[in-house]
Amino acid sequence: MKMKKTIKLLLAGALLLPVMVDAFPPAPHHTFYGMVRDEFGRPLEGEKVEVLFETSTGRVIRVGVAPGTTPGINYLLKVPMDSGATSNLYHPAAMRMAMPFKIRVLIGAQVYLPIEMIGDLAKIGQPGEETLLNLTLGEDTDGDGLPDAWERALLGQGKTLSDINPGDDTDGDGMSNLDEYISGNYAFDKNDGLRLDILNKTESETVLEFMAIKGRSYTLKGSANLKEWSDLSFKIKGEEGDFKTVRANKVQRFRVTVPRNDEDNSSKFFKLMVQ
Repeated sequence: MKMKKTIKLLLAGALLLPVMVDAFPPAPHHTFYGMVRDEFGRPLEGEKVEVLFETSTGRVIRVGVAPGTTPGINYLLKVPMDSGATSNLYHPAAMRMAMPFKIRVLIGAQVYLPIEMIGDLAKIGQPGEETLLNLTLGEDTDGDGLPDAWERALLGQGKTLSDINPGDDTDGDGMSNLDEYISGNYAFDKNDGLRLDILNKTESETVLEFMAIKGRSYTLKGSANLKEWSDLSFKIKGEEGDFKTVRANKVQRFRVTVPRNDEDNSSKFFKLMVQ
């Protein structure tokens, strides 16, 4: 009888052991998001475009690049995070805070290293946090954040790449070179900047019009004093329903109507935002 009791106790211990090993849960994901652009500022998308996240151990997490519901974002990547409760990672691709990583962009069979990833490996943030990381393809030999191919279009009168700076307004239209790169406008033509025209304004509504560039998303803001701005809903000519944002699938003009209501009836000024 004593032998039987001993066997039962050993079996009970064996059944409890796996439960103790699996008792350490993973930490919340760390999320990367942003816009993937080519060297001319055009947002990338398509079945053959992916963002590749590479851990320091060589493991790769991949996600497709496609326009979403949030303006200015065409990729969102969730990285599994380890809680650090044990010496081993709970998953081969899991990360811990401050671990190094690299992100690349795959287009078809070609892998590109974005400008933002050149140099030392970046280090990941805390579990549960989000990191805005736009990814720009191409070369940036002067390290100013603008691709060389885009800057070359502005060269002239003996200027070099180092003379074209993101904060400058090369064509004098009120938009910085960086803003022109993001919006898709020409920084050497002051007549090509982002422009919002008021076509008509009545007691009940305001009709606005603007030129949109393929792949960009546009939102409207209103203000009564040029200090406090709020998002506006609008109607698009030829479309049903109300919109908070509109994405251009081609270069086209949008005519929109902003109705006056109790929330924004004091708006006297309008601002067009592009991402």
